Amino acid sequence: MNTVTVYIDESLSTRDRIKLKHEIMAMPYINDVELARHDSHDLMIEYEAHAGLPANVLTMLRSKGLHPDITSA
Repeated sequence: MNTVTVYIDESLSTRDRIKLKHEIMAMPYINDVELARHDSHDLMIEYEAHAGLPANVLTMLRSKGLHPDITSA
């Protein structure tokens, strides 16, 4: 299992963050997505080692007009 923390520049509502969590969870090889309670900009994503991840997640977020950045891997 691998974990990456992604910071999203935009401020999202709780509803939008939960919707985003479900969309990421629907991606192949994603095992879990946690929404940080202390910072509404952070997502912690747990995934199986696979070529293309976590880049595929960043691509998906960018396609939604968001500006993500990996803060820890």
